[in-house]
Amino acid sequence: MTDDDRADHRPDRPDIPDPGDPEVAAALARTRADLAAHAARTPAMPAGLLGDIDRALAAERAEPVDDAVHDPVDDPVRPRRFRRLLVGAAALAVAAAAAVAVVVASVATPAVPAPTPTAAPAPPPDTPVLGSGDGVSALRAGLGRADYGPLTDPGRLAGCLAAHGVPPGTRPAGARQVVVDGRAGVLLVLPTGTAARFRLLVVEPGCAPGAPLTVSDTLVGR
Repeated sequence: MTDDDRADHRPDRPDIPDPGDPEVAAALARTRADLAAHAARTPAMPAGLLGDIDRALAAERAEPVDDAVHDPVDDPVRPRRFRRLLVGAAALAVAAAAAVAVVVASVATPAVPAPTPTAAPAPPPDTPVLGSGDGVSALRAGLGRADYGPLTDPGRLAGCLAAHGVPPGTRPAGARQVVVDGRAGVLLVLPTGTAARFRLLVVEPGCAPGAPLTVSDTLVGR
């Protein structure tokens, strides 16, 4: 150990750790053990970073000190230089740790594919294509049919009718999957209580309680 090193580690300088202190030596030993334990599972440090650290430390060591002006024992510049060395090394170590953390995260986190949108089922090939004003054509297409499509389940059908204010227990006089103004739906031919007068209700396949999803709603007949 040189005279300068002895001066930097004098017992009367509490701000500089003494490597000969048993507690400091034990702390250094624990640090080395921790680093050795993590080394096996830590990716390699980015290329060039070790060289940057060595160059920064060498530049600090090479900074000239005028011994003719400053006492080599009581020189306050040396502790400051030592602290700058520690701060510089710590900053570079933090940058290295951040770079390694990014590498570990990118390797350990698998990419999650975006969910594939579920396409609505295509209507049958013979599905009638109607306009919103084709009441008579719609009545002929749906009356007496039982093509409920996605509303085949009685519970779903009842919920859809309830969403449109249809009295409970009402039985459609016909149903058929249709396309109205380019929108796929289910045509429900509903009785009105008047002979030869029907309510033609077309709903989207997802019609449910609280979500009527009405495509068209018209009255046909006298």
